[in-house]
Amino acid sequence: MLKTGYNFIKMSQRILSTIIAVSICLSSFAVDLSAQEKKDDKKWEISSNLGIEHRVDVPCVGLGLEYFLTPRISLEGEFNYIPKIAHALPPRDWYPRGEDVVRIIGEDAKYRLLWDVNFLFYFDLTKVKRPTMRWFLTVGTGFQYDRREYNVVSLSTLELDKYRYGEIYYQIGFGAGFEVNIKEDWALRILYKIHNPPDELMTRRLTLGLSYRF
Repeated sequence: MLKTGYNFIKMSQRILSTIIAVSICLSSFAVDLSAQEKKDDKKWEISSNLGIEHRVDVPCVGLGLEYFLTPRISLEGEFNYIPKIAHALPPRDWYPRGEDVVRIIGEDAKYRLLWDVNFLFYFDLTKVKRPTMRWFLTVGTGFQYDRREYNVVSLSTLELDKYRYGEIYYQIGFGAGFEVNIKEDWALRILYKIHNPPDELMTRRLTLGLSYRF
């Protein structure tokens, strides 16, 4: 328990350090843009998306909430769910011992959860207050939770049971997208984003989303 709490604190410190570093590096850019552009009264934007994870071609779904610091820069909280993919290997001391010893006979389910805090940077393709088309870059950091569920059989009683194991990882992500306004305050967006390259924890998402500005 102490080790788990220590790792969680370390990951939280790394996430906070990353956010502060990105904020400092881009603060002058944000100040310049906000001085040049008119403010938009509507500061919040909520979005949902549906897509695929490239390596295993499984669906993924997500939600996001943005707050616009300037007309071209926003801070976003994002959550994504990806079934059928996980990197969670139980440690050796996780398995029951003695009379309770079990044997894994199959994997029942697995999934991945992604929590991100992102900065988004928008680049207009048309010079109007609310452009009809624009592309954007996103960079952020957060947590990744991988979980697996196993079907097991007790070697002493031959009873079937389920064992569940999950792990939390620190993760960073970056991507690029394109947004098209389809109606006042409504927009379609396409996003390609990579999390945790380039190892077994990596996630690559291609999504189509719908957003609403309010």
